[in-house]
Amino acid sequence: MLSCRRLLHDDGRGVAEALNESICISNGEPCQGLMVQGQLCVNIDPVGNAARWRRTQGQKIYSPLQLAFTVIPETDHSTVITPEFSSVIAGYELPPNIVIITLQELDDNNLLLRFAHIYEANEDAELSEVATINLENLFAHRKIDKVSELSLSANQLRSKMNTLKWKLESGFQMVENPVRGAPIQDGQFSIEIAPMEIRTLRIKFKNDE
Repeated sequence: MLSCRRLLHDDGRGVAEALNESICISNGEPCQGLMVQGQLCVNIDPVGNAARWRRTQGQKIYSPLQLAFTVIPETDHSTVITPEFSSVIAGYELPPNIVIITLQELDDNNLLLRFAHIYEANEDAELSEVATINLENLFAHRKIDKVSELSLSANQLRSKMNTLKWKLESGFQMVENPVRGAPIQDGQFSIEIAPMEIRTLRIKFKNDE
């Protein structure tokens, strides 16, 4: 699918001029609109199953795995041994409704980890349920010492946050008791994630002995 973003009038998005993405070649030829090629996906599902394809398959489309390659200096490629490594315990998989959105190595044996539940409440009969993740199964070769939950921006402990109470305009209704994953207890290495919830963790590993 090809699309061209060219407008005759300002769209009110802040640039105070009409959008005219074009390609101009300095040989006297007229400018042409900049064409952008995209992909349109269409899926037909029974009633009640559309969210499963849209959420799960959409995650694969918008956030595909990235392949990385390296140069092998040896001339005899038949003797090259490809190393393999997985931090996850063999046979363990994340629940299908959970994705990792941050995995960052910090200093002093700490790791920053964010999980997100990609389904809304009541969106799917099975995948809109609260999911449980065993963190020890994700790090087969390291021992977890402590798990702390942080704010979404990871700049403070969640337990120290001041939660705001919002006033809503007439016509809007707030869910009084939305489903949330249970708080993490000391010594607990599993975590619950509710629909549309993002949980940010700081995991401290024990020193290698």
